[in-house]
Amino acid sequence: MLTQPATFRYRLYTGLLFFSVVVILGTSILSLRTTGQLQDSVSVASHTERVIAQVNEFWGLVGNSESNGLRYLFTGEPRYLVAFRTDVAAIDDSLDQLTALAADNPQQSAKVAELRRLHMERVSFGMTTMQLKSDEMAGNPAAGRTVRERLASGDGGRLREGLRVARDNLLTKERDLLVARSEQRNKMIRQNWATVLIANGLALVAGMVGYSATRRMQRKAMEAYRSDLQADQARRSSQDKSVFLASMSHEIRTPMNAIFGFTNLLGETATDPTQAEYVASIKKSGQALLSLINDVLDLSKMEAGKFELREEPTDLHEIVEQTLVMFRQTADAKGIYLRVVYEGRAEQPLLVDPVRLRQVMINLVGNAIKYTEKGGVIVQICCVPSALDGHCDLKIEVVDTGTGIAPHQLGVIFDPFEQGDNPDGKSREGTGLGLSISRRLATLMGGELGAESRLGEGSRFTMHMPQRALHLSPVSQKPKSDERVDFDRLPPLDVLLVDDVAWNRDLGVAYLRGSHHQVREARDGVEALEQIKEKLPDVVLMDLRMPRMSGEQALMRIKSDPATAHLPVIAVTASSMQHEEGTMRRRFDGFVRKPYSKADLFDMLALHFRAQPAAAAAVPEAETATGELPGPRVRDEAALAKLHLLLDQRMAGMRASLRMREINDAATELAALAQVLQWPALSAHAQALASAVDRFDVPEVKRLLDATPQPGGAP
Repeated sequence: MLTQPATFRYRLYTGLLFFSVVVILGTSILSLRTTGQLQDSVSVASHTERVIAQVNEFWGLVGNSESNGLRYLFTGEPRYLVAFRTDVAAIDDSLDQLTALAADNPQQSAKVAELRRLHMERVSFGMTTMQLKSDEMAGNPAAGRTVRERLASGDGGRLREGLRVARDNLLTKERDLLVARSEQRNKMIRQNWATVLIANGLALVAGMVGYSATRRMQRKAMEAYRSDLQADQARRSSQDKSVFLASMSHEIRTPMNAIFGFTNLLGETATDPTQAEYVASIKKSGQALLSLINDVLDLSKMEAGKFELREEPTDLHEIVEQTLVMFRQTADAKGIYLRVVYEGRAEQPLLVDPVRLRQVMINLVGNAIKYTEKGGVIVQICCVPSALDGHCDLKIEVVDTGTGIAPHQLGVIFDPFEQGDNPDGKSREGTGLGLSISRRLATLMGGELGAESRLGEGSRFTMHMPQRALHLSPVSQKPKSDERVDFDRLPPLDVLLVDDVAWNRDLGVAYLRGSHHQVREARDGVEALEQIKEKLPDVVLMDLRMPRMSGEQALMRIKSDPATAHLPVIAVTASSMQHEEGTMRRRFDGFVRKPYSKADLFDMLALHFRAQPAAAAAVPEAETATGELPGPRVRDEAALAKLHLLLDQRMAGMRASLRMREINDAATELAALAQVLQWPALSAHAQALASAVDRFDVPEVKRLLDATPQPGGAP
């Protein structure tokens, strides 16, 4: 087997041989072509010479006819008239031959035609004069005088001169053609010689170049070989990275599922404000960790070219307001302003990916708040009509008065894992992924993201997205609430929960605890099949990666059995790879990604089992039968005093500031006071308020703050 360099040498030698053959063939073809052209040139030159000879012959006949005509006019002898007529007939034959020879040249053909016309005029003049001479000889003296007058007029001489000029023009052109064709023939002969010499020279040089070319090609072959090895290593490294990220994502999302799930459950039961704050801290820390995981995965997908957008009609106001609500409390704590300015048609919904647009907004506003210690941040939203009908050009600017960025760092802040310096010396957390992902998202959405900054004065980040389609109907991107999920709205179900991690099974059981559903557990696919065989459940929640038998293997066994083929099997997995998600959606009856909430689980079950409409309120029927909102069942003066203080003083200020962290704390205190006062309506209201804060539903938060139950009707 040839080595890589030997293969290239073989190819090089083959190429040189092919080149030599091509040179030889080319030389032969060119020689044949030149020979043919020379033959054509000789033929053309011969043709031109025949034309010249024919013109000379014509002119000689013209001279003969003129001599015989004059002799007849002076002597009157009939033999000269006969000779004249014979010459005229010969001239006509000569002109016919000349016409045939000049047929391939339109210009010369025209000159021959002119020559024939002048000849005919001269013959007509001569024949008329000779006829008058014949009349004179027949006894008509007047005819003789006319003959003498015609000869004296000089018309015959002028006709002959015109004929001569026409002849000279024809001869001059033909002689010029003869010279040109001779030069062309000589040029072809010289080119042929030059071609032969060059071909021989190339054949000689090919051998001399061969050696150096071989060495050069060897070097290039080795370089190409090393490049291929590096590319192959890069592909394997990319594959290994994807596998690693998928594995790490799965391993991290699995405990995160338990963290999020149990934190939410703990938050529902926490009554002490301090405990509720601890739970909220755990939840926010978990969300920060999950956000970092998602950032790394997004970056990996972008680098692999597998990132997909999901465009839909999007309310810019809603996304911007949600973003500002997230950071308003931080801005207030730092003593800086956070404002938004709308221009153009910013109130009109646009066709964009709302999740990714929100992600960019959060990154830009978050960075601006983080690096601003005085002054503030202004978000400018401008949407002006574009040249394309029904579209607009969207420009989003985030302007801050923060520390600014040094000029030499503006080119690197958009690189992964790169962060700008802190000119003020303060330490600021961050991974350096936000701006890199934001710029790539802007590019994927058909726009661009750039930055301008001056050290010590602030920065301006601008995202421009041209020609975004407008949407006429109002839309909303409010996240769905994870709170107040009532599993009893579903028909009673026998649920088989299959997962090899105990706390994941515990979380699923805890989600459904207190409902009318029955939950059975299995640690892997083998146990799942045994339990299904023992008693057929209504639905199976199946993890994928398990020992002994995976979720996909168990699915194949379930679907291949006619007795269980109809059984809904929902995949519950921590996988984050997009191609795996597509495969699971095709094979399983449903798909839920860890970490998942009560709402996620409810929505998936509701796809397979009809859910009853939600209850109008979470208040017992007996208490609402009178049509009045019941008050607290227990009068606790200390608790009521705290409630009045919270409602009359603190929450009044919250309506104006809309500081979400304070409102969330207030909702937690309301829930604790509701438990002490045994006030279900207040408990339900606190839960709804916390839910609205979690999903950044600003209008709903305002409405709930204004509709907080009052303790005036307490017993």
